[in-house]
Amino acid sequence: MPTSGRGAFEHAMPVLPAPVRVPSLGTPAPILGRDAGSDARTAHAAIVSRATALLLAFAVEETREAPLLGRAHNGPAPAPDLLGARDLFVQILVADALLDIDLDARHPAIETRVRQIVRHRRAVDRARPAGADRYYDLSGDVDELAQILLLFARLSRRDLIAAHCAPPLAVLLAYAEADGVLPGWVLPNSAAPDAVETIASLVYALARWDARRFLGMIVAGARWVADRQQPDGGWAAAAGADPLYGTWLALRLLGAVMPNHPVVARAAQFLHATRRAGRGWGIDGDNPLATALAVLALRASRTELPQALAREARAVLLPDAQGWPARPLLRFARTDAGLPMLVDHGGSAVTALFALKASEALETGRST
Repeated sequence: MPTSGRGAFEHAMPVLPAPVRVPSLGTPAPILGRDAGSDARTAHAAIVSRATALLLAFAVEETREAPLLGRAHNGPAPAPDLLGARDLFVQILVADALLDIDLDARHPAIETRVRQIVRHRRAVDRARPAGADRYYDLSGDVDELAQILLLFARLSRRDLIAAHCAPPLAVLLAYAEADGVLPGWVLPNSAAPDAVETIASLVYALARWDARRFLGMIVAGARWVADRQQPDGGWAAAAGADPLYGTWLALRLLGAVMPNHPVVARAAQFLHATRRAGRGWGIDGDNPLATALAVLALRASRTELPQALAREARAVLLPDAQGWPARPLLRFARTDAGLPMLVDHGGSAVTALFALKASEALETGRST
């Protein structure tokens, strides 16, 4: 985050941890089973080594003119990783996870993602009608903007933010309410789970970019997200979607902006209550994606995890001999006609990148 943006968030915004160096990919860590009795360091090294190798290989499999949308839920299901290679959202997540392990911002895997984003933004702008409403009048558009802004902010690429994020933000924020809350026309159904996830992502990205400049909107947006906590302590999810993704996004923001708010403690209790003892999180327990999201959410809430819980979580995060399983990651997107569509972005690479982020969070005590 830029120095000028720390201001009032000096103690509230998270400080990026000292990253763990990637083990040499020439001598990969041994493959460990889920029940292996390895110590925490060995387990973390195995996750970092195998996930990094997978994500680096995945990130360079790019088709220049490939479509950038995942598959519609319940639609045709070709190989998940081939779909992911054409999915802009997944490619942004890949770059974000690689930054967690201190990969140089000029690494080809990162630069390829940046070029892909720039091409995509230019194509979208050319396809939109002229006028003030050409930018981001749907929740899916705002969510995409938030993901791109956060990545560019982590890369300290003010030039890219100015060229590809500032123009739509200027239109979007011009219609903000007096208290800083985003206008209703941006999110027609503000109670919908995808709307809450969108606001949480956008406000967090604004805080990472320039907290001082957007202070009023950040505080107002965080309160808006906090007010939409469900009675059980989590945040609502779309039908069929895992609620842990939205809960992590909400806690990532709230833990950074207002960590002492009562909803943060309630959310931590919800996460502990939904864990299956010895098996992690998820309907079937032994679910590495759900477990990774829960660990990231707990770390974002600044919860101190017992060593036994961290050990059990790492055992679920470890890949087996075949790697990580492809688990669904459902999000709303929009068709060219503006119609909502539930899209599955899941794949083994997505499971791997969240396992990597979660293991880093367990190692460093921080969640990004």
